[in-house]
Amino acid sequence: MPKASKSKRRSVPVTARSAAGAAVPLPPIHVEGHEKVIIDTQSLASLPLVGKLGKSSTETRRRINHFHTLIKEYSKLAAVRAKAPAPEIDEKIECVEREMAQMGGLDWYQKASLLGQCKSRGGDTSRWLVPKLRDLGLHKRGNKLRLLDVGALSCLNYAKERAWVDVVPIDLNSQEPGIYQQDFLDIGKQAADKQAGDGEDDDDDDISHLFKAPFDVVCLSLVVNFIGDPVRRGDMLKQATRLLAPDGLLFLVLPLSCVTNSRYLDDERLLAIAQHLGLEKLSIHHTAKLAHYLYRLSRPATGPTEEDDGQFKKKMLHSAPGRNNFSIVI
Repeated sequence: MPKASKSKRRSVPVTARSAAGAAVPLPPIHVEGHEKVIIDTQSLASLPLVGKLGKSSTETRRRINHFHTLIKEYSKLAAVRAKAPAPEIDEKIECVEREMAQMGGLDWYQKASLLGQCKSRGGDTSRWLVPKLRDLGLHKRGNKLRLLDVGALSCLNYAKERAWVDVVPIDLNSQEPGIYQQDFLDIGKQAADKQAGDGEDDDDDDISHLFKAPFDVVCLSLVVNFIGDPVRRGDMLKQATRLLAPDGLLFLVLPLSCVTNSRYLDDERLLAIAQHLGLEKLSIHHTAKLAHYLYRLSRPATGPTEEDDGQFKKKMLHSAPGRNNFSIVI
């Protein structure tokens, strides 16, 4: 009797068709599995874009923000369909998929974000973090700093610091050969599956060894706001604390409007959430568009408990009209 093959859970992105007829990947609602991506293509600059980049940073940002809105709508509709499938919900999802595909899909979003990292459009957020690490004297350590860059757009963001920083860049949809394709929330699941006998014995794509040792720094730069579900945003913060070494640092970057123009989140609320997770504030810095936060893990992170459930629900903090609904739920 033939032995049944073990199926490994993989990320299966939804696809749509662009106007040119090419398949365009759309962001998955929940992604499982991990693999190292090896891209044999031309340089990023020569890759074709289905969608168009704005002629200015303002125009590009407007299109990126609209893409965020579509992702949130996609997440909400998918959640509704999971509970109560209906043809009208399927039609609405197809409409959202079609518009995302016309914009260029997730590939377009990441390339637009890469363009936003150039100096003429504000630079990448790692340039704010590095001086803070130096101020803490971490560049003088005897061993290299282990840094997990979640949602990495370039594997070169910390190239200048390679003498004292060892970077593990990951992303759901890698744009460079040096970035590992990995769902941040799935880190640790593969090892657990293998222990339970559900994992594959031989897998060249297995990168679980990269996450066996804790990290000195976990970077969540403009990725938490990309998630449409407030609960999963909270899960990302909890996962970060689980992956940090004692006294490790969490670098969090959000669009400024998420904390200054939200009905449900502000700096004070975010600090309370951080303290609940065992994090202490080291630095907060607001620019015209971004909010930067640097926290230190002041006590060991623990697994989820019954007390955690509903500890920080979606609570109205500011009721003025014109505010957005961004929130983080734990």
